[in-house]
Amino acid sequence: MRNAIFGVFLTVAIMFTVFAVVFLIVVGYQLDRDIDSLIDRSQVAADRGDMLGYMEQLKANMEARGIIKGHTALVFKNPRNDMALHYKAVNRVIERLDSIKDMPRNSTQYQVALDDIRGVIRELPNPAIGWLWVTYGWWLLLIGTVLWILTGITFFTSDYYY
Repeated sequence: MRNAIFGVFLTVAIMFTVFAVVFLIVVGYQLDRDIDSLIDRSQVAADRGDMLGYMEQLKANMEARGIIKGHTALVFKNPRNDMALHYKAVNRVIERLDSIKDMPRNSTQYQVALDDIRGVIRELPNPAIGWLWVTYGWWLLLIGTVLWILTGITFFTSDYYY
C-alpha cells in the first residue's frame, strides 16, 4: 500500500512538472511575442508610422493581458517594475508620435524628435519574464515544491527505501 501511494505521488509530481514547464514556455513565448518583441521592433522602426503601429499594438496587448497595473516583482516593488508607470510611458510615446505627424520627414526637427522617442523606447523595460513569474510562476513553483516534498516523504516511508 505504501508503495502505491509513492507511485501516485511520483506520477502526479512528474506530470505536474511537465505541465508547468510546458505552460511556462508557451505563455512566456506569447508574452515575449505580444509585449517585448513589439518594444524592440518599435525602437528600430525606420519612421514614425511604423513606430506608432508597434506602440499601439503594444498598448492593445498590454490592455488585453492586464499588464496595465501591478508589478513584475513579488517582493521588491519599485517604480522600475511598476506596470502602471510602464503603461503610462507607452501612452506618452504614442502621444509624442502623434505630435510629430505633420512635420516634414526630412526635417531636422522630425529626425531629432524621432531619435529622442527611440531613446525613450530603448529605456522601456522588457517585462514579459517578470510578469510571467509574478502571475504564474510563483504558484507553479510552490505547488511543484510541495508535490516533490510529499513524493520524497512517501518514498522514505515506502518499502522501496527499506
